[in-house]
Amino acid sequence: MPSILLLGATGCVGSHLVIALKKEYPTFPVTAYLRNKSIEKYLYETAGVQKIVYGTFEETEKLAALAKDHDIVINVGSSFDPVLTRAILAGLNQRPAGVKSTLIHMSGAGNFVDTESNTGIANPNCKVWNDSNVKDMELINSGMLNGAPDEVILNAGKEGKIGTYILFPTALYGRSTGPVKSPGVIQSLMIRQAKELGYVPYIGDGTVRFNTMHVLDIIPPLLRMIDLSLQEETPQGSVYERCYIIGANLNRWIELSAKFAEVFHARGLIPSPIPKSVKRKDVDDGGELAMLMSRDQLFLSERAEKTLGYKPTQKPLVEDLQTALEYFDL
Repeated sequence: MPSILLLGATGCVGSHLVIALKKEYPTFPVTAYLRNKSIEKYLYETAGVQKIVYGTFEETEKLAALAKDHDIVINVGSSFDPVLTRAILAGLNQRPAGVKSTLIHMSGAGNFVDTESNTGIANPNCKVWNDSNVKDMELINSGMLNGAPDEVILNAGKEGKIGTYILFPTALYGRSTGPVKSPGVIQSLMIRQAKELGYVPYIGDGTVRFNTMHVLDIIPPLLRMIDLSLQEETPQGSVYERCYIIGANLNRWIELSAKFAEVFHARGLIPSPIPKSVKRKDVDDGGELAMLMSRDQLFLSERAEKTLGYKPTQKPLVEDLQTALEYFDL
C-alpha cells in the first residue's frame, strides 16, 4: 500500500487533511513531519499517523531522505519555499526506477492577480485565468507570489519520473482542527494589519475583486488528487494539465474590509467598525497583503471542476467570519 509523507499536519489545512487521510485511506501508512512536539499523542491516537519525524523545513537532507522513503509526498506546509521543494524532489528522484513517485503541492491563487493595475480600483480589462487553458498554466513563473516552488515542481515534472500535482487555492478562512490553533491565511493577514494600523484598510475605492474559500472546501480536491496519483496510467497529460485553481467567493475588497472591521470592532480589536481607504504603501509596507488588496483576482476553475469534481459547500467569508474567529484570541 502507498506510503504518505505529510508536511504541515498541524496547520489550517494539514490538520483537517490528516484526519481525512485516516478516514479515506485507513491502511495507508502516514508519516507526519513537524516541529511541534506537544501533540504526539493526538497525532498517533486521533489522527492515526504511523510515524512522526521532528524537524524544520531548513533540514533539507533529512527531508530528502524522508521523501525517498515515501510513495506520495503532500506539502501543505509551505507554498513559498523553493529550497524545501528542491529537497523533496531530490529525495523522490533517488527512488528506484519504475517505482511510482508523487508530489502533491499546495500553492496559492495569489499567483493569478492582475499584473496591469494595482490601484485598488477594479480593472475592467483584467485577465481571467483558466486552469483548463494550458497556455495560461504555462505562464506560471518564479516571479509570482508562490511561483518559485511551482516553477521548480513543473520543471521536475517534465522529466517524467515524478508525478506532480499542484493545487492553487484562494485565500483560506476558517480554522484548524485538533489541539493547535491555526487560522486561515486571510484571517492572519487581516488581524496583523488591524493591530498594526488600529483600523481595517482597503486600497483606493476598494472595488478590486478578491476570491476566498473555506478551509474545509480544499480537502475533497486534495483527496481526489491522491486518487488520481494512484491510477496506473497516471501521471496523465502534461504537467500543466495537473494544475488546478480553486476558489469559492468573489467579493470586492470594500465588502471584505467592512466585514473584518465590523467583527474586529465587536471583538474590541479596533476602535471603529468602519474601514479606511489608504494608499498601497500603507498596507503591509507594500507587501503581500497590499498586493492582494490592490489587484483584481479573476479565474475559472474548469479543470478542477471537471477532473477533481470541485464544488465549494461552505458558507462564504462574509457570513462565516464571526464564527471562524470565535476560536481565537485577537
